[in-house]
Amino acid sequence: MMTIRPARLKRLILLLFGFTVVLFILGSIYGSSWQLEKRTENLAIRSTNEIKVLCVVLATLNEQSRLNAVNDTWVRHCDKHLFVMTDENDSHDVLSVDFPEGRTYLTDKVVYAFKYIHDNLLNDFDWFVKADDDTYMVIENLKYILSHYREEGPAYLGGHIKMYAPNGYMAGGCGYVLNRQALRMLIKGYQKPGLCRLTGGAEDLETGRCLAKMSVPLISSVDKYDKETFNVSPLWDYVKGHIRLWVHQYLRNNKRVGQISKFTISFHKVDPEFMRLIHFILNNMEVAKPEMKRNNYFNLVKVPPIEDLSKEEVFLTYFYESVESYKDIEAWRKKNNTVLVHQSPHRTV
Repeated sequence: MMTIRPARLKRLILLLFGFTVVLFILGSIYGSSWQLEKRTENLAIRSTNEIKVLCVVLATLNEQSRLNAVNDTWVRHCDKHLFVMTDENDSHDVLSVDFPEGRTYLTDKVVYAFKYIHDNLLNDFDWFVKADDDTYMVIENLKYILSHYREEGPAYLGGHIKMYAPNGYMAGGCGYVLNRQALRMLIKGYQKPGLCRLTGGAEDLETGRCLAKMSVPLISSVDKYDKETFNVSPLWDYVKGHIRLWVHQYLRNNKRVGQISKFTISFHKVDPEFMRLIHFILNNMEVAKPEMKRNNYFNLVKVPPIEDLSKEEVFLTYFYESVESYKDIEAWRKKNNTVLVHQSPHRTV
């Protein structure tokens, strides 16, 4: 019979003990990592259900087919929606305004709508969406992306155009989003005489400039592959693969222009019939595929300022400003350089 020497037996016991400890540590690391990953994913999914979104849609009775298509499709997935219209309508989902129809009054309508929401609905919702009646939005994807925002500060995100302000603004056609803190600061900007334009101009640009004046940060909405979620070009451009030149020039993130995110939120210039078709497909069909890990798909961080505007191949200034006036962001913010016009809803200028 073979005997094992005490010293050898001791080494064998120590070796087995060490091997057991290593297995325990590795199991703890990978097990806890997997559990943390699952908790992170579940946290995002749970918070998606908790996020409350109010959708504001600029509409007109002159485009009844658009209004009906939006009302029958995506807007029903918002927690509440309001159609901002020049119409004497007592419906619960219509915010009637006393402004003439036309693009020159869109800023007036948006300012009125945001003031109304701030005074009456601010604490009922977490995020506030502004869209047009030819915008199509996937609200489920919007809430999923917003679930990645863990900070307490103000936030403003959408399709990021790099023009007309030191760090640009969010395009209105594909919709933009403000959280509660950003909306509070926007209203404070409205209350500072001359700081923010309240009438005329382009509504998305004026909203963006006002938020910039109030130091509200722009938050990135691209996914981890640098693909856009708010798509500024008309939908058919993406289908055909021909993205217009202005998109390449104006878009802040131009790394993968024309490639949309798997979790795309919105498209612009969607006609009513196509809107219904998209909605039908999204809500009645699903592609079978392996389970995918969705946590950390988006990194909702503040977008850094453009380092040197002079190096931008294309950077357009506002009609009364120079490129030099944009280079000192803090000085730009303090300027009361809004064009003041008549405040009457029936203004003629």
